[in-house]
Amino acid sequence: MSISFDRATEARLQREIATLQRSQSGEAKKVADATKKMNNAVASASSASSASSTQSYLNTAARESRNVEAAQSRQARIAADIAQKMERLTHVQDSIRKRADKERREQAAASERQRKSDADSIKALQVGNDLLSRDLASLAAQMTAAIERQASEAIPFSVESADGSDEPYDFFLSHAWKDKPDFVDGLAAAARAAGLRVWYDIHALKWGDSIRQKIDEGLRQSFFGVVVLSPNFFERPWPQAELDAIVQKDFSGRGRLLPIWHKLTQDEVAHHAPILSGRLALSTSSHSTEAIVEELISMRDTFRSAAQLT
Repeated sequence: MSISFDRATEARLQREIATLQRSQSGEAKKVADATKKMNNAVASASSASSASSTQSYLNTAARESRNVEAAQSRQARIAADIAQKMERLTHVQDSIRKRADKERREQAAASERQRKSDADSIKALQVGNDLLSRDLASLAAQMTAAIERQASEAIPFSVESADGSDEPYDFFLSHAWKDKPDFVDGLAAAARAAGLRVWYDIHALKWGDSIRQKIDEGLRQSFFGVVVLSPNFFERPWPQAELDAIVQKDFSGRGRLLPIWHKLTQDEVAHHAPILSGRLALSTSSHSTEAIVEELISMRDTFRSAAQLT
């Protein structure tokens, strides 16, 4: 049985005991009333003037005596019922106390287990965060070392200055039009805000321009070719034509190809562009736009001294 059942039983017994106690009080009143009538009848019988009156009073006294005995008998039965129910009530209340104590102990034990579990989880999370921080620091160090190694091994290459400027663009941004809203527009805006010179079609192309000619100029006048590879990119021929031009420029020593994987895995890159699958790339799944811009700034500062501006 549960503690809720015991509490219901306790409430029921308390109601029954209260009812019996009221009945007991009623019987006690009957005893008192009958006793008073009996005494009055006896007193009247002793002072009666005739034998018939005396007998009548004695008969009344006898009847009230029987009423007293009956009420007392009922009082005794009620008292026995009350005692039995009080004993049952005491037993139930003891059971409630024991169950309540047990529940408190179990709750305290559960709280302690939860506290220890939370403490272990926090400790494990802290350990995981420490490992992740070390892994990220190691990855950053590896990328910095790779950039420095590429810089030390790179042959000088020439880049044309942008029209109307003594400086080239820092990078040409090649992408699929469908990727503008969710990533490319934000990358271009963040790069320009950080001081990078970006060749971006919506800024570089004007009404009436030859798209092919302007893209060729942008490639010649850009220090890096940043290519946002994505499922959308490989669906359209025009972005792939830009990629071919950037790859040729990279192989000829006139630029650097910097791939960004957007919603792509390495296996998907290997399927669509095998030549790029082994090249170090940044992925939008693991790098924020701000982190990518920081890497672009690092690449510009590291490689720019090797450029020959024409």
